[in-house]
Amino acid sequence: MHHIARSFAKAGWRVGFLSAPIALPHLCGFGADASERAASWRSGGAHDTEAAVWHYVPFSPLPWGVSPIFAHKSYVPVAWRFARRGVRHALQRAGLFRPDFACADHFLHEGLLRAAEPKLSAFRRADSAAGFPGARPDFAEREADFARRTDLTIVTHGKSADDLASRGVAHTLVINNGLSLDRFRHRGDCPHAYHVDGRPVVVFVGAADQRLDIDLLLSAVHARPQYLWAFIGPFKGALADALRAAGALLLGPLPHEQVPAYLQHARVGIVPFTRTRAEELISQVSSLKVFEYAACGLSVVAMRGAVLPDDLPVPLAVCDSNHEFVDAIDLAMALPRPPRPEVRELARYDWPQRLRPLFDWIERRTGG
Repeated sequence: MHHIARSFAKAGWRVGFLSAPIALPHLCGFGADASERAASWRSGGAHDTEAAVWHYVPFSPLPWGVSPIFAHKSYVPVAWRFARRGVRHALQRAGLFRPDFACADHFLHEGLLRAAEPKLSAFRRADSAAGFPGARPDFAEREADFARRTDLTIVTHGKSADDLASRGVAHTLVINNGLSLDRFRHRGDCPHAYHVDGRPVVVFVGAADQRLDIDLLLSAVHARPQYLWAFIGPFKGALADALRAAGALLLGPLPHEQVPAYLQHARVGIVPFTRTRAEELISQVSSLKVFEYAACGLSVVAMRGAVLPDDLPVPLAVCDSNHEFVDAIDLAMALPRPPRPEVRELARYDWPQRLRPLFDWIERRTGG
């Protein structure tokens, strides 16, 4: 959604980006990025001059989330009712109240959408909310109900459109995931961690969540110590300890502008998703990292299950077992590195190009 917001700004829109609200625990310092998010609320929002996007984190006296208590169907509207006035005041001060278009990426965020009172509303469904751990039994229906009540539902591929159509959601628009091409136009210096190690690099970018096949990752790292296994993202706890013990390099979350160099100086990018623990969720995932790997000229090795593009300008191996996964990495390492794709080969993945159907839809609906 950050990339999409920037793309709207580049297209000449005045853009506001509202994050999920903070609650009293955040003001007490609990939660990820609590101090930064609390500062955004206290400041009333700020304009990011580089991205040309106004961003704001609202406050809700009542906490909410995907936990069984705070995501209850009766509770969430009450929580939003207490937060609505603050959201509206912030939007009014920023000159963004009652915008021409507003989009939410989770049905639990409907309160943000309604507080803005947009002329046109959209729901961007990148993942199936019902597939994540902790989801309530009614999440699938509540998600579909939200989709039916918005003017448009944006999905990342046809599988999601079919799933929603079976639940009465007809107004869907497929907008494939993409990348911010400007970030990948120039080659960065080899990261120090890679340089001092010297081994060819297998890299993963993403969060350590239930979509990952943990057994696959650990067995692959143990089986191929001749490679440097680099993980970029918030890996914590027992998984992080096990990967480090196996010899993996955990780089943690990195600023967006630093990621390209870590990919450009790797050899293979991996998508180690599992089907055994999260098959419903994985089947509707279109991985952003695949396009970023391709932009950096990496061979891509993925487990079957997620939605993968069939037009990548780099080699893509789709595997059905742990053994095939490791063998595909070995083969990619043995072959000459594929040439880095030209910018013209990647232009179709650039977010502004991906969003062209959405811009056209808005123009048709607004008459301008």
